[in-house]
Amino acid sequence: MVRIIKQGNPIWVYYQDIDSGENVQMPKLLQGKEGDQFNVLPPKFDKYKFVKSAGDLSGTFDMQQRSIHFYYRKKAWGEIERVELYIHLSKPVQQYDGVDGMPVDTPLPGDFYVKSFERVATMQGEFWYNVNADRWIKFDVNTMKVSKEDPYAKSQPVDNGPASQLTVLPLNDVPATVDYTSGGHLFTYKRPYGEANGTVENGYQLTLVGRLNDNNGVTWYQDKKLGFINGAYVRLQQEDD
Repeated sequence: MVRIIKQGNPIWVYYQDIDSGENVQMPKLLQGKEGDQFNVLPPKFDKYKFVKSAGDLSGTFDMQQRSIHFYYRKKAWGEIERVELYIHLSKPVQQYDGVDGMPVDTPLPGDFYVKSFERVATMQGEFWYNVNADRWIKFDVNTMKVSKEDPYAKSQPVDNGPASQLTVLPLNDVPATVDYTSGGHLFTYKRPYGEANGTVENGYQLTLVGRLNDNNGVTWYQDKKLGFINGAYVRLQQEDD
């Protein structure tokens, strides 16, 4: 009797940055016949250190759906911490696309507050704060002060955002588009400088129902579904006409 040899289900192996979710290396596909052995070890990368794995690293090919994930962290990163902090910038501050990354966008203005949800301490003793999706600033003790206290909480009701004695100007379902960086995602907020309630991708079609100009000179738009978004990254439809 002839034994029919079946091809086992392929196994995808992923190599990911544990902090950003980006691929350190393109995924690979393992293939073998049913009953064949497999054994996978985490490869080494010059700029990354191995953190952990998920999935069976050894076994036999069968008809089950399997995947293996190897997670890495940049060697230059010493400590990563989820935070909820407010940073006052006394002078304009350059933004970067990552920790020790490339300069992007125009500098944030001076005498300005930003909120951070993540802090990275590097192996060189530097602190970096995430101030928006894919946007980081490097801490400077001479020009920045960090606080856990919302600087606007005492002078402004929660629902009105950070602009003291200013209200949201109603808009009549004005069409607009998120104008960020290609492939990037931007934070949206329940209120300006408040708690982030999600992200929105570049090119997303917005329906604006409100506008607010705060005391820092920043314009915020309120989307019908998403909440508030920084006006610097919003392109109104009439601007394209």
